[in-house]
Amino acid sequence: MARITSSQIEQHYFEQFRRDYLLPKGEVTYCDKPDVIVRGDSILGVEITNLFLAPGSNAASEQMQRGLREKVLQRAQAIFSEAGGKKFELSVDFNVLKPILQIEPNAQALYSVAQQLSNADSGTVSRALFEHIEPIRSIYLNANEYPDAKWRLMQGFSVPDLSVNRLREIVVEKSAKLPGYQACDQYWLLVVVDLIDSAQDQRLNWPSGLALGASPYEKVLIYKPQYREVVEIPQ
Repeated sequence: MARITSSQIEQHYFEQFRRDYLLPKGEVTYCDKPDVIVRGDSILGVEITNLFLAPGSNAASEQMQRGLREKVLQRAQAIFSEAGGKKFELSVDFNVLKPILQIEPNAQALYSVAQQLSNADSGTVSRALFEHIEPIRSIYLNANEYPDAKWRLMQGFSVPDLSVNRLREIVVEKSAKLPGYQACDQYWLLVVVDLIDSAQDQRLNWPSGLALGASPYEKVLIYKPQYREVVEIPQ
């Protein structure tokens, strides 16, 4: 199956956005730098980006942590299986405020907890058994044995307020690139918050009375497609 490109994702977001927000009349063209051009009485360029709670380069970001969580579970189960452990299943909830820094120590610690559950009944595991493992918030044991038993995530999240500082950073980053874009009469910055992705999901609650500050964008708009919610940020 062909992988969906970033351009196709941006086009999908924009098609939803134009359903939910009134655009100037004109012909819509999908391109690059900017991502969309609307040619009407004037030329509008729209740049599209996603608002992640933290940059993907940040080791504590959800983009990085979700992969590390899976690796911890896979490694811990592998150690447990190699040691001849029962084929039960563990479901683990990690603490998003306590990021994983190393895989092996956490996997070894989880393996040690599993060793103590060999004769336990199904249910929530006592926190006393794993309170020394900071990144883990809760563990559920399914004591039934399965040939293809798998230890898995049961990750829970709360939805935070809008990351104002991160939005400011994105506006600065995107503004610096505008001189290299196709010439338009005006530009909009469309910032998407996709709630399906826990690394992005946040409330669109811009603080009352706060201004974003000057930028080369005529409009900075935050858009949550699933709620059809659009917020224009005051500048």
